[in-house]
Amino acid sequence: MNLRLKYLPKMKFLKFLLTFIYPKTCMGCNTLLNYNAKVELCDECSKDFEPYAGNRCVTCDRPTDNTGECSICKSEKLYFERGYCVYPYSGAVRNTILNFKFRNMALYYTYLGSKMVDYYFDYIMESYDYITAVPIHKKKLKIRGYNQAELLAEYISEHIDIPYISILKRTVNTKPQNALNKKEREANIKNAFSLIDNIDIKNKSILIVDDIFTTGTTVNECCKVLKKAGAFKVDFFSLSAKKETNN
Repeated sequence: MNLRLKYLPKMKFLKFLLTFIYPKTCMGCNTLLNYNAKVELCDECSKDFEPYAGNRCVTCDRPTDNTGECSICKSEKLYFERGYCVYPYSGAVRNTILNFKFRNMALYYTYLGSKMVDYYFDYIMESYDYITAVPIHKKKLKIRGYNQAELLAEYISEHIDIPYISILKRTVNTKPQNALNKKEREANIKNAFSLIDNIDIKNKSILIVDDIFTTGTTVNECCKVLKKAGAFKVDFFSLSAKKETNN
């Protein structure tokens, strides 16, 4: 008898036992799931991870109520050529990212990264020399234990066969951007990033990855550093983006 078949009932029982002791919960709302659930999302939260079908900004790809460019891309000096965002930052997507980012759920990167890989093959399919990530300050890294953007970027790199390298470092431990207004955001993030020593990106095309695109201030500052260092082309790729509305 095939050994795998012989031990399959025991393996299934062990899996059931482990999920009984450590039950599966939904990534978006923390409700209990069936022990044999293939995806750690309940049916309701899964709906928020379906492809977004509404309008998007033609430059940064954020969801918007309008057609064409969003107000930020119309008014700001941009250092990226093109942006890509998978989901609106709301509902179960927002809750899952918060769990992933702040509640020690690092393993969520495999599911979230897979959704970004799907989006890349469906809508981007551009060629880049390197993939990199928006860095976090070493003090925050020590507390959190991981950079969520880096986990996503490394996963994407592996699955689309474009090399990942660390290019940027965060030299200033900035305040959280979500609590600041536009001017405060710009001042907070100004000169917060620099190139890692001995990195040469002249004439290279780079895709920079982050988890949330809100006003674009952080990623635009990163792209500014990359372009000033001689990068030929810089695009960004975010798991989610805050929707711009008419309100």
